[in-house]
Amino acid sequence: MNVIVNQLFADEKGKLLRIVFVNKVTSMVYVIEVDKNQFPRPMSVQEFEALVETQGLQMVDEDNTVRLDSDDDLTDVQRTKRDFAWEVVHFFFKKVEGEEFALVPRYRQEAIKLACETFSISYNTVKTYLVRYWSGGGVKNSVLPRLSNCGAPGRERNVSEKKRGRPRIHGGNHGVNVDNKMKKAIRAGLNKHYYSQRQNNLRVAYELTLRDYFSTQQVRDNGTTYPVLLGSIPSYAQFLYWARKWNDPKREIMTRHGARAYQQNYRAIIGSATQDADLGCSDLWEIDSTIYDIYLCSSLNRDVIVGRPRLLVVTDIYSRVITGVAVTFESLNAYAGAMLALANSMTDKVDYCAKFGITVTGEEDFPYCVPNRILADRGELVSTQIENAIEQLGITIQQSPPYRADTKSVVEQMFHQLNLQVKPIADGVVVKGNRPKERGEIDYRLKANLTLEEFTTLILKVIIFRNKHHVLEDYPLDASMIEAGVEKIPIKLWEHGLKHKKGQLRRLPPDTVRMALFPSDEATVGSRGISFKGLRYASQDTLRQGWFQRARTKGSWKIKVSYNPMDLTHIYVRDEDGLGVHKLTLLEHLKQYSFKSEQEVEQIQALERERTNHSKERELKEKIKLFAEIDSIVQDARTKTEAERDTTISKTKRLANIKENQRREKELEREKMRENPTVEDESSILTFHDDDGDELDLFRTVQEQNWGASDGE
Repeated sequence: MNVIVNQLFADEKGKLLRIVFVNKVTSMVYVIEVDKNQFPRPMSVQEFEALVETQGLQMVDEDNTVRLDSDDDLTDVQRTKRDFAWEVVHFFFKKVEGEEFALVPRYRQEAIKLACETFSISYNTVKTYLVRYWSGGGVKNSVLPRLSNCGAPGRERNVSEKKRGRPRIHGGNHGVNVDNKMKKAIRAGLNKHYYSQRQNNLRVAYELTLRDYFSTQQVRDNGTTYPVLLGSIPSYAQFLYWARKWNDPKREIMTRHGARAYQQNYRAIIGSATQDADLGCSDLWEIDSTIYDIYLCSSLNRDVIVGRPRLLVVTDIYSRVITGVAVTFESLNAYAGAMLALANSMTDKVDYCAKFGITVTGEEDFPYCVPNRILADRGELVSTQIENAIEQLGITIQQSPPYRADTKSVVEQMFHQLNLQVKPIADGVVVKGNRPKERGEIDYRLKANLTLEEFTTLILKVIIFRNKHHVLEDYPLDASMIEAGVEKIPIKLWEHGLKHKKGQLRRLPPDTVRMALFPSDEATVGSRGISFKGLRYASQDTLRQGWFQRARTKGSWKIKVSYNPMDLTHIYVRDEDGLGVHKLTLLEHLKQYSFKSEQEVEQIQALERERTNHSKERELKEKIKLFAEIDSIVQDARTKTEAERDTTISKTKRLANIKENQRREKELEREKMRENPTVEDESSILTFHDDDGDELDLFRTVQEQNWGASDGE
């Protein structure tokens, strides 16, 4: 093997040995034990190599014994002592004829004596300087004083009857030494009263420790007990010393404030979110939602304040580009809002922005694709609904721990930046959180003047500005980015990632994305259309295929549809072969439900049902009155009939000639309808048998009574 000067070896007991000189002629090697104040000793190369081969000595790769202090880190005293020792070592080597002679005792002793006489120092001082020089690798800082070894660091003093430390100036009590029993009590008191969620300070923990472990119970005259301190108690300074000595900052924060507080605010942060998206663009996205700090007004009546909207943002981790957004009034953990944001991030947004009067050029302003992974919290994406998207779109969903917003630092920072752009200008923004309103101060909620559509327009403009112009000062550029001169702007980073990173964009047809992300449910095909959520739909394809005629003849059947809960204007049906999607549209007479959300439709239908129920209640009340009136008329007719009935006429005779009787009654009614009837004998009418012209005479009679004479009078 190659034996090199300054190589460091460790023996079986862990002692470190350093090679200080090798004589290739005599095959001798000189080694020194690093941690002992002894001169180097000689050893044959064969003996040294044998120890290495038998694992008696093992080479140490990392040499932590060489001092690396810079002059700026040293005090004036340390530099002075080092320079003096270095001068002594140089004088010593000048007085010996060669480096190997310095290792031979006979020559070494003479040089040491000369150094002692020249510098007026002792033999042991010169020896210490030389041993430090050899054991420290022969550098100048190796002769620095070993101040770190002073005072036996890390070793506790032995307990005796004599009080350790500086004597007390004030007070007759000279204090006590902290023995093992006291240390055990102090540790127990710290665990009980300091490392707890009560968050007592050290002074309170000290006093409670004295009460629990350094007091005795005494009985008063009335029988009650009270604690009395013992004669030998540790001082607060001693308690504080051991508390600081045993303290673990991580344990202190976790026990006093909780593990979540430690992970959020105190843990070490040595990485970057970009390293999680190692493949580049679209490898990892983050999605999150927040209740935005602004109050909005109704689009129907601006005097009506409708509260704060929910903002959902989807961002690409590698480039920091915001790829999707949704602004709704849905609940915080509703899947509907997350579905809108994800669908927005995976489809072209040219038409979407056009609805708000914003013109975008697609990829240059608002990129879109299907990601590989999505990181979300345990909210809207923890449901069976997202499983469909995973299967259909090939996306992996990663869940962050609960109450750990810091694990989605990129998207959380997006919310902060969007707030910075909007809050200084917009009205109705939340001022200073939930602080109490001062007297005479105008409630900021009353200043709300933006509708949901106007606020969405505002947010879209801010996002486009951020994607195209915002400079990411803290973004860690890699070597290829620096070489290519890439600007720290999200869209520039996106473009660079597409060209130079491993990741590739993956896109799917919009209908495929919608079918995967939108929730699905059953609809009924009937003769009057496809019924879903109380609405009816149809399309040219369903009419051409004769769905409704088939339902009228053979009965209705169920189909599976996908829908956008925020807009029930259309629903989607997959082809039987699974290769296409049919879009069904609301029927013309139901257009009043266009662009209404599922919740709005339910509210309108509930209102209609409520009004219908009120109408039915009134109908029932009036019907009861009608029944009473009918019953009164019937009772009156029954009484008159009973009074006028001839009981001598048989039933057979009464039932005979009903048609003839009807004709005569009809003639009687005609006579009554005339303007000035001259009926001298009703019996003559009853014996009238000519049926010719009956219908025409009746028509003329009605015409004369209702419209006047034929001459127009």
